[in-house]
Parts: sequence; structure tokens; C-alpha cells
Amino acid sequence: MKQKYLTRFLIISLLFILFSCNSENKVLQREDLFILPMGYMADELNYFLKPDSQLPGSSDLFINDGRVFLSSSNAGKIMELNSYGDLLGFYYNPTINPEPAQYITEEKENPVMVKKWNFRGIEHLAVTDEYLLVADRVDENQSKMENKILHNRIVLRFNHKGEFIDYLGQEGIQGAPFAFIQGLEVTDSGEIVVMTRQGQNQLVYWYSQKGELLYKIILDKQNLPIMEEDGWSPGVPESIKPDRQEHKLYIKMDYFPLIDSPDLKSVSRLYTLDLTEERYTGYFTIANLEVELNGQKMDGIYEYLGITSSGLHFFLGSDFSGRYYLIFMDQTGAVKVSRVMFIQDSGILFRRFFLSAEGLLAGIFYEENGARVSWWRTDKIAEKYAQ
Repeated sequence: MKQKYLTRFLIISLLFILFSCNSENKVLQREDLFILPMGYMADELNYFLKPDSQLPGSSDLFINDGRVFLSSSNAGKIMELNSYGDLLGFYYNPTINPEPAQYITEEKENPVMVKKWNFRGIEHLAVTDEYLLVADRVDENQSKMENKILHNRIVLRFNHKGEFIDYLGQEGIQGAPFAFIQGLEVTDSGEIVVMTRQGQNQLVYWYSQKGELLYKIILDKQNLPIMEEDGWSPGVPESIKPDRQEHKLYIKMDYFPLIDSPDLKSVSRLYTLDLTEERYTGYFTIANLEVELNGQKMDGIYEYLGITSSGLHFFLGSDFSGRYYLIFMDQTGAVKVSRVMFIQDSGILFRRFFLSAEGLLAGIFYEENGARVSWWRTDKIAEKYAQ
């Protein structure tokens, strides 16, 4: 009888240990979708200005309804692909790219949509049910200098047939050019949010689905939240993201102690700015991230990726050795999920992450052998914690 209870105790203890090890720092498995070769052909993506140049460019990624949209500033093109890497659509600047003869046909049902557009410097893209949105530069004679700040960006709108519809500027449709565009986001209802930087200030423009300006938010030193106690820096707005269903902005602020002390650590908060009430309605403190670098422990900083439609905030941090830490926090600041991701940074020339409304995390990574698109099925995890 004693042997029976002892065996049962050992089994339960072993299961508890296994469960504890498995529940802490669970590893997210990465799925590599496809790799596009470097180059200027229709099914290639280039990161550098010229084949023999080391001048880097910029690239963006957006996933909508199973379709993957990729852009390249130096290549002057946008690609639409399925999750297997098959080309579905192709927007390109003919002054930079060769004509994609293999995809041009007189047949009415061409499997690949091919459109020409003189892109001048694509920085961001986003997709709604109606439009493909592209943050691009204007021609030099259309740019404006205001208070010593260059305004030369607009947001182009194409329908899903590849036809140009119009563009958005500061006031809305055909408005004046923006300053540097830091981010381009869309809400669940198709509203458009443009984040810009003008010197030390950040300006956010929020538009309706039709392109009407709803809000213009100026985030300068006077309008950014500060720590209540003395001895802290004014704060750095690391990231600004819109809510996907309400007219709210989430602003991640990083604060650093002005006194060098081992007892003081940096503090990060996520503030909610309600645009209808024109005030901050609350904040929560973001969980601490401690990393080890060259044998020394130091404070890490989480990057704010955005919020899902279900109300989960995603944060991603790194220890600079290929180990990434992903957490989901709810609206009260409680950590609901904590996971580990492995990404070999040493071989990556450029990377950018994308978070879908459902919570799918994806990324584009320029490596020596091409541009790799990968994702992590965090949307499946987010489903369990929908609020």
C-alpha cells in the first residue's frame, strides 16, 4: 500500500515539475512563410539602393485576409502575395524596375495584377477592406518648408483593383503634405491614423473611412504626461498606437532617473488619451525587463507593438543576443501571457514587425540570402484571453 502511494506521489511531483518548467518562458515557434531573393525582378525585393551599394532603404509589411503586402523604398514597389509567396499583385516604379514581361498579358483574367506608379520613397503601408494605403514622398516642387521643417509626405489611396483613387494630406483628401511619417495605422472600421514627427513634436492625424479629418493631436512637451515625483526625465514617447475600435490613442512613455543609483530603474508606462474627452483617462506601468549584456544585468526596454481588437496590448523586448521576450497585457496592466522568441539578430540587415487586429505577429527580415517573411501564431493564444 505504501509503495502504491509513493509511486502516485512521485508521478504527481514529476508532472508538477514538468508543468512548472513548461509554463515558465514558453517558447513561441516561428513559421517561415517564404524568402524573396534580393533583386529588381518582379518576384524579388531589394533592400539596397543599387546592387553594389551599401546605402540601405526601408521596407514595410502588412497582412490582410491571408494576403501579404510588402514594400521596398529603394526598389520603388509593392508586392501582394499569398502566404506561400506566390505573387498576386505588383505595383512598381517603371523608372527603377524592369518591365515584368512574364506577368503582362492580354488575357482578361491575368492571375497577377500589374500596375505602374512613380513611387518616390515608400515608408509605410496599410490595408483596409476598401483601400491600399501607401505613405510616399511628393515631387520636390510639391514639398513645403514650414518653420524650418520639410513637409513632403502624403498617403496614397488605391482600390483593390490597383486603381489610384486620391491622396491624403494634413487636411484630408488632397491636403497639404505631412512632415516625416513615423507610422500609418488603420482601425477595424477602416479609419486611418497617420503619426508624424515635426522637430521635437509629434502630430497625429485621424481620418474617417472617407478621408475626412476627425482629429489633429499635437503631442509636445506641454501635452505629454510626466512623472509625479521629482528626479525623473521628462519622458520619451517611444510609441503611439490607436485603439482599433474607439477614438483613443495609447502612448508608451519611458522615464529615466536623473540620479545614477542602483536602486533606481527606468519606468515605462502606457497612457490612454481619450480623443472625445480630450484628456488622459489612465495609465498602467509596464512590466520590467531585465537583460544580461556582457555578464552584467541591466534594464531592458519593451517596444510597444499595439493593441488587438480584443483589448490585449503587445510588448516585445530583446536581450540583444537573439532572445526576445513577448508579453500580452490587458487594459488594467496585468500580464496575461509571457513567451520567448528566438531571432538570430547577427545576420539581419533590417527587420520590421507587424501586429494584426486578431493578434497575429509577423515580421520581415532582410538577410544575406533574401527577404524572409515569418509569423508567430500569437492570434491563437490571444483568442483565449479575449476581453
